[in-house]
This record gives sequence, structure tokens and C-alpha cells, in this order.
Amino acid sequence: MDKTYFFCGWESESYRLIRGTPPSYDKKAMEMTCCRNDFAAASLVLQNGERFVLQLENHAEFFPQWNFPWGKFLVIRPEVDCPGLPDLTLSRVQMHQDDDRVEKADALFDWGSEIVEPWLPIQLFLRLNVPADTAAGTYSGAVRLYAHRHFEDEELIETLPFTVRVADVALPAGEDRKFLLTIWQHPANIARHHQVPLFSDAHFAILEDYTRTLSEMGNVTATVTVSDIPWVGQACFLKTDPFSDLFEYNFVRIFREADGGFSYDFSILSRYLNLCRKYGMTREIHIFGLVYNWTRPECDYGNITDDYPDAIRLRYLDKADGCAKYMRKAADIKAYISALYRWLDAEGWLPYCLVSPDEPADMEALERSTAVLREAAPGFKIQADYDPFFLTAHPELNIESYIPLIDTIVRSEEKEKGIIQKAMAQCPGSHAWYTCCWPRALNTLLCSPLIESRLIGPFTEWLKLDGFLRWAYTCWPADPIRDGKAMQWPVGDAYFVYPSAGGRPILSLRYFALKRGEGDYELMQMVKERCPGGEALVDKALSTLIREPDMAKWNWDEATEAQYSLTPADYDAVRETLINALLNA
Repeated sequence: MDKTYFFCGWESESYRLIRGTPPSYDKKAMEMTCCRNDFAAASLVLQNGERFVLQLENHAEFFPQWNFPWGKFLVIRPEVDCPGLPDLTLSRVQMHQDDDRVEKADALFDWGSEIVEPWLPIQLFLRLNVPADTAAGTYSGAVRLYAHRHFEDEELIETLPFTVRVADVALPAGEDRKFLLTIWQHPANIARHHQVPLFSDAHFAILEDYTRTLSEMGNVTATVTVSDIPWVGQACFLKTDPFSDLFEYNFVRIFREADGGFSYDFSILSRYLNLCRKYGMTREIHIFGLVYNWTRPECDYGNITDDYPDAIRLRYLDKADGCAKYMRKAADIKAYISALYRWLDAEGWLPYCLVSPDEPADMEALERSTAVLREAAPGFKIQADYDPFFLTAHPELNIESYIPLIDTIVRSEEKEKGIIQKAMAQCPGSHAWYTCCWPRALNTLLCSPLIESRLIGPFTEWLKLDGFLRWAYTCWPADPIRDGKAMQWPVGDAYFVYPSAGGRPILSLRYFALKRGEGDYELMQMVKERCPGGEALVDKALSTLIREPDMAKWNWDEATEAQYSLTPADYDAVRETLINALLNA
């Protein structure tokens, strides 16, 4: 192979290739630092002046010669090894068209091949898992690039060495994790995209991988829906070309017996909660569908009940005639809620349950719905993302957990300094923050600088909160890999992973960036607990990242270095400071 027009080099783990922005190929060796029960990661970039096949798997593979200028196709195959750290993966990073029509890197494919056009830069992502029992020390490895044409022998064309320093500090696992990451789950969308019956054995077999990877990302909560379409499918029916089905369904099956009474099958709910518990995801159980269900009455998605104050949609099978119907009477709906409450209590789930009304706009309607819920199940705890002024004006609502939108925090604090702390002090449970399609700055969208996903963890500590909430792990459009723009939200807003044809999740750069930030948060908690002056040390480290402490002065439409660091080296330096503090404690 002629290497005259071949270039390659290392980039940081926080690097994202953006089409039209050329990478640097100057860095030929990479140094990484991580803890035990952690991971090390970095990116590689490469480019060739001739069309070639990037092949991840080491086996014979052939392509039509007409794709290549001289008939014999060129194949470049990367291979990685690191003695002592065998659990490693080198992935090719898929490019996706963003809302601005510029392609950006995100999904990680650790199999297969792709044809790369001449002069087109591509990104690879290396990750090494470091179990808790890994010995501290420095490990050396390398990525080797091999090339050949057609039936010719391979030749080694480049070696890119790396080292991983494993510090003698172990990040917490399972129940010991402090960060309260809540990523909502939508199992129905997984069933649709993998083409299996909803809540079938095949569905649960696929859910196993999704639940495991979500837990490994850091998530510690479960999301369940106990009525049909509490979000009205996120109004997915408003955009039909292509149509992205996001309707969500009840985990509980309801029957009307021949004598007219109702019976309830909680086996699906039980199976899902036990799956979540298996992976440490039941610190909190967020229940949707009981309070302030969304409506679109102009599209015939209004309140279908006769006398219940909320648009609760409860489908049941009438055994008398075999027909499926919906509950209309308040008495029947309240009986269902009471039965659900008793079952959760009997199974030991109730202490972890939080009923969640999502972004209520009509607070009077919310109060009416909450009052009826209290009648049917007085012990249910409620989680809120309400306006803090409404919350503090209504202490009788007895809200357990408070999770305001970051924009709500800023606007409310501008009106009355300390109002957010006052609202949180009124809620004895967990306190977190969230972001969604808005604001654009400090987000996890495809258009967001990748380092912002990492900032989530340190920023949560800077706010002195328990955790962070994001609304969707798998709310995919019709074809998320090829067309993430097929929804009304920014690309990446509704998912952190992608569906594969093989029935398993495809992870992303954003997945690992958020996971890294959670590790930073955990290190900060460890420093505060174990190091003399730990609180001050953490605050000083955070001042390196948060440049403008007054969020009222932030530009929420665009990320800038003036408000927080967008430089990966700053984050690595903070992590190094935290690790060294723990080693010296």
C-alpha cells in the first residue's frame, strides 16, 4: 500500500468527528488514566487518499471490484491488544445527519465493514473495561493497522501505541453508587423496532441487554407505565412522513369477569421490576399514567372517562363477550389504582415508588387529579417537576421528590434568590435536575459538544443535587441510524443507544461521555467523604470547569467557553486531581 496519502492519529475520548472539520493526525501515542471498576477510552482518526474498506472483523471478506479504481479493493483492518486488560473493544463510529444537515459521529459499531471514500476522515473509538479486581499499575497496548488488496498478503502499515494507568481507587458499584441517574425506559418502542410481540418472552430476552447496558451507563431507577399512552405517544401522530410510533402501553393486564367485577394481572409489571432489580435499577420506581396524563383533544386524544378528572386510559378484556373496552367510571378507575397500590405494597415495591406527573401545564387540573389519587391510594409518594413557586405555595401536596428543568431553576432564581432550595427543602426525598429538547446549551443532543455530556456529573455536584434525569433511552424515530431528524425534537434528544438488527443496543459516544461524567461525580463524593478539606478541594476543582458561576448570564442557545469549559484536558486534569487526593488521603 502506498502510504503517501494515508494519515492516522489519536484523539481524546471526548472527541467527535464533524464532517467538514478536519481532525489532527499529529498525536501518535495516547496516555489514559482510569480507576478500578471503570473504563479507559480514546478515539482514533484516519484518512486515505484512495477508497478503501474498513474491516473490523478478522476474516476473509470480498467486495465487488467495480467499487474500486484498479479492480483490486484495498482493505484496512485495525486490531487492538492490551495485555492485562483483555476486555476491550474497537468500534467504528457511525456518522449521522444532524438538524443542521451536517454529519456528526455517534453510534458505535463493533462489527462489520464499510467502504470509505477517498479523503474522507473516519473515527474509531477504543474502550477498555477495567474491573474492580484489576491490579493498579500501567498497562501498555497498541492499535495496529493492517492493509491488503484482494488475495495479497496483509502488511502492517501503522502502529499506534497507548498506555492505561489504572489508579488504586475503585469507583462504587451497584447500591453504593451515589449518583441518581434516571433515564426513562420505553419497552414498547424496543418491541416495535426489534419486531417481537409486546411483553413476550422474546421481548424480555431483548430487554435484558437494554437493561444491562442502561445499568452499566449508571442508571439506578425503573420506569413503568400503568395505563395506556400517558404521554399520548409524544404526539408522534403529528409528523407522519415518516411516522415514528412512540405510543406507550400499560404493564398491567385488566379483565372484567363474568360477574362484572374486575381482576388484574400484575405478572408483566413484576417481571420487569425484577429485571430492573437484577441490574440495580430500583432505587426509585417512577410510575407514569396515574396523574396528569397528556391529552390532544383536537386529535381525539382527550379524557375518555365519564366522571374521572384525569385522562386515564385503562383497557380491559370483558370476558362476557370477549371484547376489549376502556374503563369509563371513576369508581372502577379508583378500584384499579387501589389494587395496584396494594399489590406494590404486598410485593415490597411501594417504598421505592414515585408517581410522576410529567410537565403539568394546568395546575388546577393537576390538583384535582392528585386529590383523587390520594383517595384511592393515600400512601403513594409523588415526584414533581413543578414551578417552585407553585410548589412552595401548596405544601399540602406533600411532594416527595423534586426534579426541576434546568431552565426553571435559572428563571426562578432570577425572580427570587433561594426559591429552588426552599422548594427542595419542602421535599424530603431526592433532588435532581433535568434537560430535554430545551435548552440547547448543556445538553446531550447530537448537536451538543460531546464534552457537555461529561459535564452533567460535575455540574450536578456544582448544583449540590443528587442526580440527573433524561427522558428517553430508546424513543427512536422510524430509522434512527439513517434519519434521526424524523421527529419534532433535535437529533439525539430521544435516545442514547440505537437498535441493531441483531436484537441488542448499539452504544454511542454520548452514552460513554455521560458515563464518564458520572464517574467524575462519584470521585467528588469520595473526596468529600475521605479527604481532609475535601469539600473545598472539590469546589476548587469545579471552578476549573464552571467559568461563569452566575447562570443568569449564560447563553442557553449556544455552548461557550465563557460559561463552562469545552476543553477535554480540563476535565482530565480535574479527574487527576481527585484521584491523587484519594491516593494521598
